[in-house]
Amino acid sequence: MSFLDTLRKDKMEALKNKDTVKNGVCSLLISAIALKEKEGHAELSDDEAMSYVQKELKQTKEALSLTPADRMDLIEETKRKIEILEAYLPKQMSADELRAAILEILEEKQLERSNKSKGILIKETLARYPGKTDGKAVNQALAQLLK
Repeated sequence: MSFLDTLRKDKMEALKNKDTVKNGVCSLLISAIALKEKEGHAELSDDEAMSYVQKELKQTKEALSLTPADRMDLIEETKRKIEILEAYLPKQMSADELRAAILEILEEKQLERSNKSKGILIKETLARYPGKTDGKAVNQALAQLLK
């Protein structure tokens, strides 16, 4: 079963359970993925579809940080959206796992431990571990390693 099929199944389940938040999240992801498939005239792989989940998660977290503290209803709903989106993503790499992966890439590519290699390392790490990490986490791990 493809990721899009899973989303459609979860949307139907959310409709039956009258879960409007999950229904909204599923609808949003389904339409974003379907639009991209129509534009590209090809079906997206699960990894490519996961990039839309990550993108939406990032936007939702930004929205949470911008929500006024006195709007508890919006904060709770946004936190629920984040939980739903995170459930679709594979287990995220810990900071230690990420640093080990970056060190492995450094050694493999025979790069020097400097800021000159940063762009190559970010690009390679994100390519090797799609859906398991994001650019912000990679950048933070690199900042610690390249001190």
